[in-house]
Amino acid sequence: MPDRRRFIQSALVLGAGAALPASARAAAAPVLIGFDAELRDLTSTSDEAIRAGLDFALADINQAGGVLGGRPLELVVRDNRTVPARGVDNAIEFSMMKDMVGFFVGKFSPVALEQVPVANGNRILMFNPWSAADAIVDSGAQPNNVFRLSLKDSWAIRTMTRHLLARRSRRIGILVPNSAWGRSCVSAARNVLDSSRDAALVGVEWFTWGGAKSFMEQYVSLRRLGMEGLLMVCNERDGALFLKELATIPAGERVPVANHWGVSGGDLPRLAGKALNELDFAVVQTYSFETPRNALARSLAERAMALFRQDDPSRIPSVVGLAHAYDLMHLVARAINRAGSTDVAAVRMALENLPPYEGVIRRYAPAFTATRHEALGPDELFMARYTPDGRLLRIASSGS
Repeated sequence: MPDRRRFIQSALVLGAGAALPASARAAAAPVLIGFDAELRDLTSTSDEAIRAGLDFALADINQAGGVLGGRPLELVVRDNRTVPARGVDNAIEFSMMKDMVGFFVGKFSPVALEQVPVANGNRILMFNPWSAADAIVDSGAQPNNVFRLSLKDSWAIRTMTRHLLARRSRRIGILVPNSAWGRSCVSAARNVLDSSRDAALVGVEWFTWGGAKSFMEQYVSLRRLGMEGLLMVCNERDGALFLKELATIPAGERVPVANHWGVSGGDLPRLAGKALNELDFAVVQTYSFETPRNALARSLAERAMALFRQDDPSRIPSVVGLAHAYDLMHLVARAINRAGSTDVAAVRMALENLPPYEGVIRRYAPAFTATRHEALGPDELFMARYTPDGRLLRIASSGS
């Protein structure tokens, strides 16, 4: 992992401003875009994927002339080390930088949720290509400075539940971290299952986020309540431990598992080993390069495979973060040009009134409105499964 991180970091040095000629960069003050993520989380690949998507987009935008008549976009990167307080400090720092339009966040909802008041109170825009907690966007703030191109927990839980129903699992348990992300998912599960005629929530179990030693006590407790299928909410380290434990119990005691996409934000096949393919396990996703929709998507897949040294687009790590960040950065650049300035209010209004844009993931027509700051919708979600050789492939019929 450290070797790959060094490779990726060095390969991305050309990202933001380097695509403009030196004379143009010297003559035009850059427009700043922040990126705050979990850069020192050694099992995470989501930060690398988001950074790659941003840098690919910035290189394309700058090569085409930048924004506002020739100003380059430049990325300012900060590491929150997965600590919400650090994320808040970084967001405040971004808000004080001249010509900083807004900042992108990483995958951890507990960090992003704490950054929302900074964005809405300190007059800086916040762009979300991964973090899923509903309240990140649905904060009730007016005006709302947070824009997301990603899924949200309520959509994920509904898609995961449909998958379990397709696996004939009607009595469903949920196992979640004791964090803001976990609470968001429990709220979503109760809303989905309490209104369902086909499924019932039999119980909720909690674990220590990033510090669990075992999941078997919680799992056995849910099985005793009659659980037939599990909604699992975790990231890659906890997911790997859980899968290894589940693979050791008798096959008759294992239930289908529908996992939130946090596990795909790291190298789960390496961490979980052979247990990953011994279980009925699927993970929710929003995008895959398996069937790229246009030439832009095919080009991005080729660039990403070269960067990450992969020979198959389904092996690109944390592909959703890369694709989300790429499309969202292009939308932001269009909004800056439409606003005609770096003024936060003007760019926010421009984002809410963009003309249609043909992106990698979809045609955004429009991406956002004054009352909807979600660029994707529940129809983008699907379930995927890891193959024995580490590819993440869409399940043809996932009940979603």
